[in-house]
Amino acid sequence: MEIIIHSRHLDATEAIKSYINKKASKLTKYSTKITKIQFTLKIEGVNNIVEAICSTAGGTLVAEVTNADMYAAIDLVMDKLDKQIIKQKEKLKQPRRSIKKEAPGEEEE
Repeated sequence: MEIIIHSRHLDATEAIKSYINKKASKLTKYSTKITKIQFTLKIEGVNNIVEAICSTAGGTLVAEVTNADMYAAIDLVMDKLDKQIIKQKEKLKQPRRSIKKEAPGEEEE
């Protein structure tokens, strides 16, 4: 799994980068099909914004959180990704149902 960290209007410290890497590595317990996670850290006014884009075999998941604390924003965005990955995994587990419709005018006797 590749982890990419971009920062806008701030310098991401090694502590923040290691915190993100530690949290992102925990996502592999839900799915081994995660290929890449891209984090964008921004500061707008007093708000810290963390955006995460997760590329998986089943599609792309996006989560964005705004918070006054950067570490809290990272935790919240990871929680959102957790929920999305679990939801995606549950969808894949469900068997597909085929709906057979009778042709118009044909009725069983």
